Amino acid sequence: MAEVTNQAVTSHRKRSRGLDAGDILVFVIPCLQFIQLKVIGVLNGSDLLLLATFLYLAGRGRIRVTTPVGKSFLVFCSLWLFSQCVTDIVRHTPFVDYARGWSNIGMTLVNFTVLYILMYGRPRRLMLFGWGFVAGSLLLFFFNPDEFIRGDPWKFGLAYPATFIVLLLASRATCRGHWPIALTLLIGSINIYLGSRNMGGACMAAALYQLTTYYLGRSRKQGVKLKHRTVAAIAASIILGAIASFLAYQYTASTGILGEEARSKYEGESTGAYGVLLGGRPEMLGSIPAIYDSPILGHGSWARDPTYLILEIQSAMALGYKNAIDISPEDFSEGNIPKHSCILGAWVDAGILGAIFWGWVLVLTVRVLARVYPPTVVLLPIMSFIAFALLWDILFSPYGARARIIAPYYIVMLATCMSMAPYKVTPATAAVAKS
Repeated sequence: MAEVTNQAVTSHRKRSRGLDAGDILVFVIPCLQFIQLKVIGVLNGSDLLLLATFLYLAGRGRIRVTTPVGKSFLVFCSLWLFSQCVTDIVRHTPFVDYARGWSNIGMTLVNFTVLYILMYGRPRRLMLFGWGFVAGSLLLFFFNPDEFIRGDPWKFGLAYPATFIVLLLASRATCRGHWPIALTLLIGSINIYLGSRNMGGACMAAALYQLTTYYLGRSRKQGVKLKHRTVAAIAASIILGAIASFLAYQYTASTGILGEEARSKYEGESTGAYGVLLGGRPEMLGSIPAIYDSPILGHGSWARDPTYLILEIQSAMALGYKNAIDISPEDFSEGNIPKHSCILGAWVDAGILGAIFWGWVLVLTVRVLARVYPPTVVLLPIMSFIAFALLWDILFSPYGARARIIAPYYIVMLATCMSMAPYKVTPATAAVAKS
């Protein structure tokens, strides 16, 4: 821990007041996500710049990942890649598919390594990357929108940059007291009203987490590991946030406040035995049987087997979800095994080692939340949102081109904030946390 603190303090002292080349680079990297090239799969401008930076750092002998979190990430992600390679060789996966699968995991390793070297222990650069992500998301929305953005402009287009703008402003040193909590609640309510359930839920949980840690932190001068009573309080805030978000969405959707389309979608997803919880993510009805059939070795990159699509449809119908399944003839003919989750998707494609990697990320995220942070950690608003958004993505969102840039950034952010809540907060650590 002392090594981490000293590294952060040294980088803080060396940094000039103006922007240096590293600051500019971390802003530009996410800006380029709107540039997309189809090379077997999809590579965007951020991927290419990160790869070029990795090669430059490797050539200069500056690839150093020294902290336990960083080393663990590289080990578990490398095992995920190894398992994917073995699976694809055994399953005789076509070249076009395994090239996409291997590059997806390989770029995750490259992206994390570069972002770790550039940003770990440097709050200002973490904030700059966030603002670059806002700029890149807006450029993508206006100049290169995909079918999802065109179909739902808020949920897939504007929700992320709008939420980041509010939470980055809430994470400024000048925004203190209850203002960060109020701003997080505000953007969470807007997201729920406009139909982005995952963003709204993450914001609500983050607001309650901030509120809990605010009052717990008032009686403590140090960031410490939590006692069982405090862990229970934070867990209760997470549960309350999830329940509040669900009830708010349930009421606004069912009464038509969110519009007729949202009401119809809610009714279709909530008619079954397990309500929206399963109706909103019916893909697990296909991915779980696929995992059961091959739990150790996966089915291969971009695995195809229409049997599991049929199982998904039959299981959903049996559970009463008569309108929840919307599979086009094109999707059915392609036959991709359904998966709408980072951890389930990695397990289906690569086997158990893929699931272990995402299980490790999930445990890391919970460990980061299981601390009371000193008030000097101004990154708390954006960090708490990132933690809950990452938990959601691990369980309920697919892992794709943009995710392999966002997820490594999230993990570097969480690792940095965790290093700022040591057993004892020194004046030097507090100085770094303010920057």
